[in-house]
Amino acid sequence: MWTRLVLLTALTTAACVPARGADPGRPAPAPANILIVTLDTFRADRLGRGFTPALDRLAASGLHFIEARTVAPLTLPAHVSIMTGLRPPAHGARLNGAVFAGGSPTLATRLQHAGYRTGAVVGAFVLDRRFGLQAGFDEYDDDVARDPSATDTLTAERPAAAVVDRAIEMLARRSSTAPWLQWVHLYDAHAPYSPGPEAVARAGGQAYDGEIAMVDDAVARLLAAVAARPDAARTAVVVTGDHGESLGAHDEATHGMLVFEPALRVPLVIRAPGVAAAVRPEPASVIDIVPTVLAIAGQPPPAVDGRNLLDPPTVAASSYAESEYPTVAAWAPVSALVRGPWKLVRADRTQLFDLAHDAAELHDVAVQEPARARELTAALAAIQRTTAPASGSAPSADTAQRLRALGYVASTPTPSDAAPAPAMMRDWTTFEAALSGSRAGRAAQALPVLARIAAAHPDAPVFASSYARALATTGRTRDALARFRAAVARWPSDWSLFHELSAVAREAGLPTEAMRAEEAALALAPHEPSALNGKGLLLADAGAHAEAVRAFTLAVAGDPTNASYEANLGNALRATGNLTGAADAYQRALQRAPALSDAANGLGVVLVQQGRPADAVPWLEAAARDPRFVEAQLNLGIALQQSGHPARAREQFVAVAAVTGHPRERNAARALLEQMGPR
Repeated sequence: MWTRLVLLTALTTAACVPARGADPGRPAPAPANILIVTLDTFRADRLGRGFTPALDRLAASGLHFIEARTVAPLTLPAHVSIMTGLRPPAHGARLNGAVFAGGSPTLATRLQHAGYRTGAVVGAFVLDRRFGLQAGFDEYDDDVARDPSATDTLTAERPAAAVVDRAIEMLARRSSTAPWLQWVHLYDAHAPYSPGPEAVARAGGQAYDGEIAMVDDAVARLLAAVAARPDAARTAVVVTGDHGESLGAHDEATHGMLVFEPALRVPLVIRAPGVAAAVRPEPASVIDIVPTVLAIAGQPPPAVDGRNLLDPPTVAASSYAESEYPTVAAWAPVSALVRGPWKLVRADRTQLFDLAHDAAELHDVAVQEPARARELTAALAAIQRTTAPASGSAPSADTAQRLRALGYVASTPTPSDAAPAPAMMRDWTTFEAALSGSRAGRAAQALPVLARIAAAHPDAPVFASSYARALATTGRTRDALARFRAAVARWPSDWSLFHELSAVAREAGLPTEAMRAEEAALALAPHEPSALNGKGLLLADAGAHAEAVRAFTLAVAGDPTNASYEANLGNALRATGNLTGAADAYQRALQRAPALSDAANGLGVVLVQQGRPADAVPWLEAAARDPRFVEAQLNLGIALQQSGHPARAREQFVAVAAVTGHPRERNAARALLEQMGPR
């Protein structure tokens, strides 16, 4: 889940700040509006190939930085840098799923303080508000539909067309007389690639390029909407990529693990009235966006790591990048520093590349250029010495005590010193494919692959947990339990392993072990919504519905875009007799996920209980379309019977009475048929 950004700006400092000697009796020009478009997983070399006409026109009319790089090949860390102007060591959000603590002001908070109306529309759950970038935005639209059976995966997304629809609606609410900031994030180019056939054809048959073409279509529509506004002449447009895509280079299929150029290079264009179009060859970074935009908005220069790109070129500028992502596989993190043609890559060893003569980064010249390697190593170390607290630190003393009380030992796993080598990267690529297949319903086919990789890399919790999860998915609950028990013993500071152990133990009918494991997860991560939701489910199973309401309420507060948590809250409220509160929760869930059958069933039951069976029928019909949801099929029969449709009700009861399994619903249907008597 990683992202890339392209930056486009339509106004300069000169256009926003009154010129010296201006008539003091005239009103000062209104501050510039700012539109920032970030393009996820967008390689810099995809511009100018014929399938990005909108972006190509934009680049041709502005400043096009052809040596722009990201600071991390991961969506959240890169976006936090884009919004703060700080490198990851300074802002602390170094992995997807981490939480940006907000210790540093963002572009949104700065401009909001300056009187701007601020809005954002993001295209993927990886930028959900729970991860910290919502601060400073008056409106933060992260309404990304999520699979109710996998609500905590970071890969949920919505298409660029839908994101742009929301962005245009948001912009339509903006006054043309007051300044505004609008951020739009488009995620489509991220794997898996699934563009339409027309886009694939336009892009020469390549699926990734087809996604790029579809993103360009969305950008064209967004820019057209902005151009039609009365304030278009004073609107700055910023487009950038958060990271690129390796597409097989250095044995990396996608991005995240390595810091080679295909994953780091991003498009960066700044178009501004009064600034002549030009190709700018000097190094640039996504951290330069904040100081550049603030200069365009007429704001004071900030104390950040980046520089104002409207200033004269600085050829000596360097570009820093890192990835902590290898640590999820218990491998060493990687980092890089580019200065001029020289690029240093640091992991378990130091490599130096001459990009002017070795663009593919295949020939390490650190031995031939020892002084250059030492110089860049020292510069890299200086950047990494100033670090903010990172997510995922060692458990506190209180947390460790809580874990011991639950029978667990707290410790911090230590990654190995080995960086991702070619053989490891090939295993990682195989793992990604197997994991994708498992999530797509092919867990049985993925099991042998996941088993082999877990055995080959026994120090990596991500491989162990993925294999255990696939075992549970295929019905091998006993084997999954054994694997998760071993995992929490091996990595007792990982809350997610305890949470997954709890889910499997609940499925296996072991409520005591399940609650003990969920409490351990909450000892490590007290505010984690998925663990709070898991605890709520266990409390509901035990009939402790009032306590379940409290747990689900906290889960919803921590993850308000999660429709499943709202539905669970509705179920618990209904069980306590709070039908009005339950109906509200179900309706919020259905607004988030209109096809969520659990919420539709719950709302239908509430309506029946409120004496409104006719109103309940459409909701229960929607829920009963799921052939596995026998309870909804029974409830539909009850609503039909009570609303005066006995023939249809009988058909429902007959169908439920004939199902295999589900003895509670089957017996209830038979009893209701007996009460109805013969036809």
